[in-house]
Amino acid sequence: MCSVIEVTCNEKSNLNFSIFGWCIALSFAPPVLFGFIVSVVLAINGLNIYETEDPQIEVMIMLWALILSPALLFPLLIYVVGCNSAGELLSYLKFKKVKLIYLFFVIIFTVFLEFSFDAFFFFTNVPSDAFTLEVLKFINSYEKTILAAVAICIVGPLMEELIFRGWLFQRLIATKVGPFGAVGISSILFTLFHFQYQQILPVIVLLIYSIILGTIRLKTANVNYTIIAHMTSNSYVLFAPVWFH
Repeated sequence: MCSVIEVTCNEKSNLNFSIFGWCIALSFAPPVLFGFIVSVVLAINGLNIYETEDPQIEVMIMLWALILSPALLFPLLIYVVGCNSAGELLSYLKFKKVKLIYLFFVIIFTVFLEFSFDAFFFFTNVPSDAFTLEVLKFINSYEKTILAAVAICIVGPLMEELIFRGWLFQRLIATKVGPFGAVGISSILFTLFHFQYQQILPVIVLLIYSIILGTIRLKTANVNYTIIAHMTSNSYVLFAPVWFH
């Protein structure tokens, strides 16, 4: 049984700032470690990434590191939560069955939301961030497209939602910040950890999107809906037609 248990409203604890340290560790330790391992493998095979300085190679390393990251993330989550098994962990994170009608609504709503953001960025002349452009340039073959799809549209959203709307949300809601604080703090941290944006408008839009995901998580008490929404969102960005360009 998990050692970190849910508490009732009159048993709320103070906000423990070690939560933020673990949030950083869970978010960055797995991809950094596996990014280093992938780089070493490439170096052994004769490719020195520090000499080439090719953004496309950096994208490939990032994608492979992301795909491999769950191998470390899940043991870390089991440790920090204090569970004895993956099943107990998923139960703690509110990884539940979904209703098809709600799932359909979440997908349609997310596509509409992304289309609206796309239109907003077009009419405000906000260019795509450099990383997104490099990824779009990277997917010039079936193999690379599959690699990017698995990393960005499946593994990435799964990891981020289990961290931010799963573990972090559960930890925050059990403190005195309550449900609204859990939505707000997890959304702010989620936004800050996406530091690839160089303009303020995309950051504001990402924060709004994060709050929407947090609200979905709060109202449904099911992290699977935010996982599906996040996967849909990333898939839209990666594969949908660029309507306004």
